[in-house]
Amino acid sequence: MAKKSTKKAAPKKSAKKAAPKKATKKTAKPATKKPFDAVAARAHVLKTLDFAAGINKKLVADWPKDKLAHQDSPTDNHPLWTLGHLGVSNHWFASLYDGKPAVDAKLEATYGGKSKPSANAADYPSLADTMKLYDQGMARLKKALTSPKDPLAKPQQMADWVSDTIHAAQLAVWHEGWHGGQLSTLRRSLGLPGVMS
Repeated sequence: MAKKSTKKAAPKKSAKKAAPKKATKKTAKPATKKPFDAVAARAHVLKTLDFAAGINKKLVADWPKDKLAHQDSPTDNHPLWTLGHLGVSNHWFASLYDGKPAVDAKLEATYGGKSKPSANAADYPSLADTMKLYDQGMARLKKALTSPKDPLAKPQQMADWVSDTIHAAQLAVWHEGWHGGQLSTLRRSLGLPGVMS
């Protein structure tokens, strides 16, 4: 008689479960990129320049006539200097593109980048005349920046930090805002109301 095996039968291996199918992500087709529209970009920046200039005009519109050279400290840039400086600076920006001289030596000495504001209002023309200089500089700048058909045109006069007409307009916007902030601070020191509503 044969002996019964004492070995236990190995449990039957169950069939491997099929691995769940990985969800496949449907990748969206990348949106077709529109080519850069430099003409539209330049128009957009020039619109922003108009906005910045409009704010600066509002900042000085109700300034007390006897405080146009007011400074809380000798380093403050008051309206008579600031508006003249912005006008001269915009003439300079324009000169890079139209090839004409920026301004005469007297205006450069009074309002140029190396000038300092004087607390004596008699050292400056009237506010009306200063506003004319400001408006003329802005008008010349906008004309000079829109004259080249190509908004990426390089300046005729070389300047290390101005690359094309769009860039020049952006720098002019920044410059308006920089000095507008200074006017805004002086307004507050005189108790004048804000101009942004």
